Amino acid sequence: MTYTVKLETFSGSTKTISLPSKGAVAQFISTYPTQLPVGVSVKVACDTLGISGVLRGTLTLTNPN
Repeated sequence: MTYTVKLETFSGSTKTISLPSKGAVAQFISTYPTQLPVGVSVKVACDTLGISGVLRGTLTLTNPN
């Protein structure tokens, strides 16, 4: 069984990701915010698991200079 996670930006763009297990969904949801810059948020949903919410970015961008 695969689990489909839907990501949607607040501007309306959507993307779906298929993951192989509940554990993979949990890992994705817990780690994805570390890939998003602070101030960026996306809606996330997995209908199969009844999960929906908002992921907020925690990545702080640094200037390499």
